[in-house]
Amino acid sequence: MKDYGHDSRRRLSPRERQLVYERADGRCQRCGAELGPAYQNAHLAANRNGGATEIENMQAWCARCNLGLGGLDADSVPNLILREWQCEALRTISETLFQDGVATLHAAPGAGKTICAGVLFKILRDAGYVERMVVVVPNKALVRQWRKELALLRIHVDSEPVDGAIEHTGKVGAIVSYQSLPGAAPLHEMQQARRRTLVVLDEVHHVATDASWGLAVQSMIGDVTGNDLRAEAVLNMTGTLFRSSPKRRISTVRYEQVHTGEVPKLQAVADYSVLARELIHEHLRPPDLYAYGGRARFVDVVAQREVHADIADLEESPRNSVLLQACTSGEWLRGFAAEAVRLLENQLRAIEYAEPLKLLFVAPTQEAARSAALALNRVTGRSFARLVTSDEPGALDTLRLAAQENRSCGIVAVRMITEGFDCPQVSTIAYATNVTAPLFISQMMARAMRVTVAERERNTPLPANILVPDHPVLCEAFAAALANTILPVDDRESAEFVPKDLDAPSNPRYELLGLDAPWFSSARALEQPGGPVSPREVEAATAICEKLYIPVVLAPRVALGFRDWNE
Repeated sequence: MKDYGHDSRRRLSPRERQLVYERADGRCQRCGAELGPAYQNAHLAANRNGGATEIENMQAWCARCNLGLGGLDADSVPNLILREWQCEALRTISETLFQDGVATLHAAPGAGKTICAGVLFKILRDAGYVERMVVVVPNKALVRQWRKELALLRIHVDSEPVDGAIEHTGKVGAIVSYQSLPGAAPLHEMQQARRRTLVVLDEVHHVATDASWGLAVQSMIGDVTGNDLRAEAVLNMTGTLFRSSPKRRISTVRYEQVHTGEVPKLQAVADYSVLARELIHEHLRPPDLYAYGGRARFVDVVAQREVHADIADLEESPRNSVLLQACTSGEWLRGFAAEAVRLLENQLRAIEYAEPLKLLFVAPTQEAARSAALALNRVTGRSFARLVTSDEPGALDTLRLAAQENRSCGIVAVRMITEGFDCPQVSTIAYATNVTAPLFISQMMARAMRVTVAERERNTPLPANILVPDHPVLCEAFAAALANTILPVDDRESAEFVPKDLDAPSNPRYELLGLDAPWFSSARALEQPGGPVSPREVEAATAICEKLYIPVVLAPRVALGFRDWNE
């Protein structure tokens, strides 16, 4: 067996041990015997053979079974089965790297880019083309995710390299953030000169948003246009194709020149591309968008008059201001939380509770997030919410453990859940905010589109439920997220990509007096033609589903099918 390093961590944390025990339901997952206090956590892929100390590779076994297995792999080690697009991409990307030394992979969020990069490294290393791997990512959450995903492939890289560039013994490379590059680029270049290196630039479009990052990448790796690459192989990866201004050109990316109006732009060229639409049903959940309206009462301070109207019927300026205030309203949040829990329950019933599906609640502010967490706990009657905000201590650990929990829960966040969070059990998103930035919405929608093991085993992927306020700009933004859109990356975006909100002045002209609880106004299958279906159509389809034992979660799609059939 080829050596791709070893996991220096040998034991799970106490909380991880508890989760593994809960998953085993108190019985040895090898022989079925009741587990006593001396039970052990067994590696399915043995640690000595490169197996990872991650709960996905662990089971609770009795001491007899674990000691009897010794240092061998268990016969229940899951095999990696590559998706069709990954096989095609690996052929194309590896050939391009052998010929040119650099390639760009464009794959939708949730498609499986990390696995593709890990297998590519194995191909190149087994061929003697490279010796080590360096992955550069936008944030710390992605450092953790990459380390874990590669470890499950038995590839062990250092997430805390010495001086930000030099991996410890027993590792075959390192994972670092773009923020670390300006100071560590010379060391990276030195390491690349000593040992042939595959450099993976994850979400490479971020490099165009910060001048220091761009200069550091060029210093570390060189420039593809000048045939001046200082790494043996460079893989650019992105979830969305992008345009850059000439002064923000990324040195490792190939571009073609396009014109936006009269302004010249550089559009990134992908060597292999796969879109979310191409993966829906087989590898990704199809998204269903549920829009919720509400009757608002507010004062136009300038005109000195009181207005009563549905949010969706308001003109743009008052609607934007009222919507932001609505998203921080306790009454609205309580109703929105109740609807989100109801839709999540429909999904759980559809798979007979075979997986602990989860809810992601996106709030506009930290204060609103705390209110939403309280509302979710009240609606469910238990400690259901997991608050993940920047002002909460240990927020990233809370997020990681919430993703691993063996029961349903609600993850409540503001803007921490974009890149770097991978939990297929998130199946419902309550989007109670007014952010319309395309990249943010695309990343958020992807959180609910991954398919669980239970769905695959039953061959019945659920729709991803996404709840939004009934605002046309928000609804169209989610619909556009599935289109093959080329997103601009310009100077106004920060390195961490802070989304731009709908216009909301600090002293609003429109002061909200009251807002009715949200009511369901329409549903839309985003990847299907036909537009939204009405509450009456969904109600009729729900009755049919109940009569024919069809999961109620499919009611909007059944309604759309009946509409097409009648036409």
